[in-house]
Amino acid sequence: MGKTLGNLEKRLDQLEKTVKDTNVQLSWVVDELLSEAPENFKTGAEVMAYYRKNKKEGAKIFRKVLEKMGIADVEPIPIEQLQARMVRNGIRPEDNEFSRAIIAEREK
Repeated sequence: MGKTLGNLEKRLDQLEKTVKDTNVQLSWVVDELLSEAPENFKTGAEVMAYYRKNKKEGAKIFRKVLEKMGIADVEPIPIEQLQARMVRNGIRPEDNEFSRAIIAEREK
């Protein structure tokens, strides 16, 4: 049991580190693209609420992000297709590993 628990702790530590590193690596998106937002947001929830109301603006920013990543002329696919692709590639939605890591980071 102790060995399994130790392995689980190591995996969780690695997942937390990966999420943290990903946040750092992607922060340029926020700095560069969201700095053009028409309002000064204080929280991520405010940003999300704004772009839910202004979907065209959000789509424009998303296209800029893709372009800067070298992904051109790509149209977003419906969420259902994305989820189906994820399942085909072995991602089990019921595991929620990524979401759990995000929630854990928020609760720290």
